[in-house]
Amino acid sequence: MAYKDDIRKRTKKLNPKVLELSDKIDAILRKSGGCGDVIVTTTEDMTPEEEEMELFAGYLKEGHPEDIAAKKAKETLALMERLFGKNKG
Repeated sequence: MAYKDDIRKRTKKLNPKVLELSDKIDAILRKSGGCGDVIVTTTEDMTPEEEEMELFAGYLKEGHPEDIAAKKAKETLALMERLFGKNKG
């Protein structure tokens, strides 16, 4: 499992502007209801099912009941696919 602090430190060293942009995108997604405060890391080699499981676990950690966490995970995965074109071959 990746840790946000390590990734943020490495990104800041490589390109601080990318970190600023990432923080702005996170703020917009939180404001629109796209994600919560729990950080979930997905990688390019994950299948859509693995990404959904990570998102589901993140929403459970936020305290959502299982049915709501499952719904939010599906919605967030769909949003990620629309925004970033993930999982489209």
